[in-house]
Amino acid sequence: MNMIEKRIYADGEPYYFNTETTEKYGEIVGGFAWPETKDGFLVVAAVDLFGNTDFEARHIRILAEASESDIDNLLRHALELQKHFSPFMETIRFYGDTTSLAMVEFLDQFNRNRRPRGLDAFYLTEAILLKSPRKLDFYASLIRKYTQPGRKILHFCDTALPGYLAGLSHEQINKCVLEHPPLAALGYVLAVLSTWKPRKGEKGPEKRETEALTKYERVLNGKPAEEMT
Repeated sequence: MNMIEKRIYADGEPYYFNTETTEKYGEIVGGFAWPETKDGFLVVAAVDLFGNTDFEARHIRILAEASESDIDNLLRHALELQKHFSPFMETIRFYGDTTSLAMVEFLDQFNRNRRPRGLDAFYLTEAILLKSPRKLDFYASLIRKYTQPGRKILHFCDTALPGYLAGLSHEQINKCVLEHPPLAALGYVLAVLSTWKPRKGEKGPEKRETEALTKYERVLNGKPAEEMT
């Protein structure tokens, strides 16, 4: 039996049901940050199906994480997490940096080695706004928003991320958010999940990216937080 089941709500909205916790999610995705000068990092996170009226936002839950220095081990671990948190006949997406030619070549070779043995390949989806010149501000603002004291809409479960975040100042997050694999992986999933809304029909990736950019513009323009939810 799969831990995650795909179900349909009464109004026809598809959602993910966690059979262990009975939580209902609107979306589950992974964040993948390559190991270069530091260990690589994986995050799997979900956004609640229903919003929180007090915060005018949906809770986001970190379901799993992993850290590896070896690329092959990191990719294998990503596949294991992907399988564990995917419902039957569906595969959750992992988002990450697809601009590093050296890292993408490692991924291609990893998949080429697996195909003759009939093993699953791992595919990485380009992270939202990854090629934008303002990507650092975008990801830093998301992490600050979801980790600010008292807000309590980002939840960690048996994870080292809170301790890692506590060891970094806002200035460090602002200047080099994507140089820290745990922050990068977290930022990638927040960028996707923070824009999720119940849908009537499928939601195209180009629409999600537009919504993420709109939220980012509101942050820079100093609009109240509730307007960005």
